[in-house]
Amino acid sequence: MENSNLTPEQVVEKLNGMFNEKMATVPTKDDVAHLSDEVNTLKGIAEKNAEIEKAIAKFEGRLEAMSEKAVTPKVAKKSVRQAIGDTFEENFEGIKEAVAKGGKLNLTVKDTTITANYSGDFLLTDYDNGIDRIERPMPTVMSVSNTGVTTSKYVTYVSQEKETRIDGVAEAGAKIEGIPQWAEVSEEVKKYAGYVKVSKEMLEDLSFVRSEINSDLMVTLSQTLDNALINGTGVGAEITGILNQGIAPFSAGSFALSIPSANISDVIRVAKAQIQTNNYMPTHVLLNPEDAAKIHLTKSSTGEYTYPMFVPADGSMKVAELTVVVSNNIAADKYVVGDFSKFNIRMRNDMALSVGLDQDDFTRNMITILAESRLVAYVKNNAKKAFVTGTLSTDIAAITAP
Repeated sequence: MENSNLTPEQVVEKLNGMFNEKMATVPTKDDVAHLSDEVNTLKGIAEKNAEIEKAIAKFEGRLEAMSEKAVTPKVAKKSVRQAIGDTFEENFEGIKEAVAKGGKLNLTVKDTTITANYSGDFLLTDYDNGIDRIERPMPTVMSVSNTGVTTSKYVTYVSQEKETRIDGVAEAGAKIEGIPQWAEVSEEVKKYAGYVKVSKEMLEDLSFVRSEINSDLMVTLSQTLDNALINGTGVGAEITGILNQGIAPFSAGSFALSIPSANISDVIRVAKAQIQTNNYMPTHVLLNPEDAAKIHLTKSSTGEYTYPMFVPADGSMKVAELTVVVSNNIAADKYVVGDFSKFNIRMRNDMALSVGLDQDDFTRNMITILAESRLVAYVKNNAKKAFVTGTLSTDIAAITAP
């Protein structure tokens, strides 16, 4: 119960505190409702005090203005894995019924559709649920690139092909016409798919199904995408990986045959300088694990390690102030240095799932869970100079002093 002995000054102070607190951030509709309740409570007190009633009236206009700006509270989004797993769990009985009776069951996970198609009778067999999985490379490139979404089959951008010119002009002299030239570039979305198989009996174990989706299917699809983002040719159904984006090749320039006992770190530093001369600032270097290890193992002529023997606070490996991204999907002796914020990845469909029978699944008492993803990857034409790629052994030789 509010204190009915509040003075007008105390009412103003109380309301000011509440309004200022809510306006410190974008107010939600819940905030407005809470304030409205507080004001109504104080108005009940105001019936006994004309001065308090007058003080409260001044805040009702502010409350009305706030309500116009209020937003609906956002619910925290789940990851794709969580959303898919929860959908399986919430509709598990329906899935089992579809298996038993045959038919079709459609489920929706945000922008992801799960379609289950089953038919026929199945035998019962005891299975060992433990899976001996093949280890796959961990995905890397997407986490450091400019990743977003698209709702179209093509992503189109405008590229400046000719820069504007501005020159000095003598008094009464003719001014130069610096006409820029533009071109429209379109990149096509491509599809990738992967699947896992589970037995009919395994389907009864909900936790196992969730595990297979998260541990195997998601890893398989993520690994396939990561490999494509590095090595994709752009031909046919393949997206164009960073190595095939037409990015700049390594150029020794003024460093040619000038660096004593050159090594991998030197090549990376020269590549960084090459990018900087084109007015870009690189952020990462992509290396095979073997080449990253060679950096750690490089020693001076007297046996001292040349790589700094300390680990940054974030645990990352740094060379020439660049974060090293290690991936088995890039071949040994190859590398990419660049500003990976210029490598654009746009997801058309993060993941779409289908559950059903494929080929001889019926006779083998198996069920197929298929995952598909649609995406496009591109480096804009002018930003191709923000990357440098090459062959480490060749480039080391190019800068090593004789």
